[in-house]
Amino acid sequence: MSKAMANENKDDSRLIEQKLAILKEIGLAFESTMSLEEILSLVVEKTTKLMRAERSTLFLTTESGELVSRMFGGEGISEIRLKPGQGIAGWIARTNRPVLVPDAYQDDRFDSHWDKKFDFVTRCVLGCPIRGRNGGTIGVIEVLNKAGDETFDQDDLELLGLLAGQLALTIENASLLVDLVTKNQALIQAKLELELSNQELTLLLELEKLVARADNLDELVFAVLERMIGITGARLGIFHLLDDTGAEMRIVIDINGELHDQVLRVERSAGFSGWVAIHSKELCLTDPMADPRFRQSLATRIGIQLNNLAAVPVYGQGGRTTKGSLLVANRDSKHGFDEPAMVLLRLMASRLSLALEHYLDRETRERDRRLATVGRLLASVLHDLKTPITVVSGYAELLASKSGDQESLEYLDHIRRSLAQISGMAEEIIRFSKGERQLLAANVRIDEFMERFMGQLKPQLEAQQIELRYSIRTSGRIRVDEEKFLRAFNNIVCNAIEVMGPGGRLTIEVDRVGNEVVFGFTDTGPGIPEKIQGSIFESFVTMGKDQGTGLGLAVAREVVEAHHGKINFSTVQGEGTTFLISLPS
Repeated sequence: MSKAMANENKDDSRLIEQKLAILKEIGLAFESTMSLEEILSLVVEKTTKLMRAERSTLFLTTESGELVSRMFGGEGISEIRLKPGQGIAGWIARTNRPVLVPDAYQDDRFDSHWDKKFDFVTRCVLGCPIRGRNGGTIGVIEVLNKAGDETFDQDDLELLGLLAGQLALTIENASLLVDLVTKNQALIQAKLELELSNQELTLLLELEKLVARADNLDELVFAVLERMIGITGARLGIFHLLDDTGAEMRIVIDINGELHDQVLRVERSAGFSGWVAIHSKELCLTDPMADPRFRQSLATRIGIQLNNLAAVPVYGQGGRTTKGSLLVANRDSKHGFDEPAMVLLRLMASRLSLALEHYLDRETRERDRRLATVGRLLASVLHDLKTPITVVSGYAELLASKSGDQESLEYLDHIRRSLAQISGMAEEIIRFSKGERQLLAANVRIDEFMERFMGQLKPQLEAQQIELRYSIRTSGRIRVDEEKFLRAFNNIVCNAIEVMGPGGRLTIEVDRVGNEVVFGFTDTGPGIPEKIQGSIFESFVTMGKDQGTGLGLAVAREVVEAHHGKINFSTVQGEGTTFLISLPS
């Protein structure tokens, strides 16, 4: 054997060894746990070396029939997208046949504009279809320009065909895996949605039971808030209910596993719950204390700091108006409240709005019924009292005409005024029960009005041994119905005297704040119980007194609001209560 032939055989053996090594690497890649992208990238790279080509391209077929390049053997190449049948690769995909093109520019199927785009000259092309299990083309592998100015031959075509077969298995297996994962994810999502639907149905059933069992609105709201805390993992629940003069916040707090409830009287827009109620918008915050709407004073009053919160409006009948809001806060999650929690919150708010209308209508009917009953009873009592009142009044007039003692005349005048006040109070309650409102307003000097009120008040305070502190720091006039306003003041003070008992202290102050005259009444009683703080201005609500109809503060509120004024209170358990009445001056 000549030396030349020996060298040639030696080169062939070396080339075969290189190809076998590359084929082994490709085989290992097919069996590896790499991602599909990593496998395809490695296969294209090794194919370029195996075929001794300058460049390789792998195309995958889209649902529309286009070919899209995924991996390339060569630098500086961006994505190539071919329409069905476009170029040599498009012809291979359409016919599902391999092709060997020794001179690309002499072939009608060749699309030369890609050479211009990538600054490349294609000499020869070798391409094979990648066939799926059903025989259809799922892609094309194409190699360009064999090294050393050689052209690809039939052996190269067969070798590339073998690689295409392995690629087909790998791509289809990966597609099956992706499809399986997708279906599994869809099943998981469907399961989650089914669980959420079951949770919603269970919650609706529980709400119906709560509505059926609850005797009043407070009982229902506290039960709903407790349930909301339980299912969302929150530590705070608030129902913010709007009314004509402000709002009531019914609150449930989870403190170390124990639930505590309270009722606060607040302004309509107080806190995040007030903002949601006023603006009819939802809130979901992961850092409420950084929000410009945060108010530390209200958080301190409630007795809890806010870590996260979610709140939704509670609409009135027909969804036309907002009656309040439902808020939960401090969920044990760094991400706060997710969409499933918001769905449950909206569901509860929707059902609560229906129950709210039911209870408010029922309470209104009950209150009207009781007021009508009171009105009928008072009308009967007043009729029976007319005779003794007339007799007492007549004797008081007779005594006044015969007495020359100035002090006796003053006492008799107080008797006549008190009798007139009794008749007036009875008439006022009867009109209140019928919904009648009539004012006989006149300009009244503040000092004279307060002097008359203090004259009526003095005997009651002395009888109960109540210390009085009185301060008037303004003058001028107010336009009021004097008799009605005296009754409103008397109702407030009588409540204070009764809850304080002997030895208490009553502070009355009159001042001017801006364009308003403010009357303050502060007692040293036990404070208003939390359970009724949100409803003390409603009819028939009492503060644990031995006597009383529960109409005093309701009448006082009606009188003040009829004069375009405002009445509010603040209370501290065990220390006392302050009522403030503001009137435009």
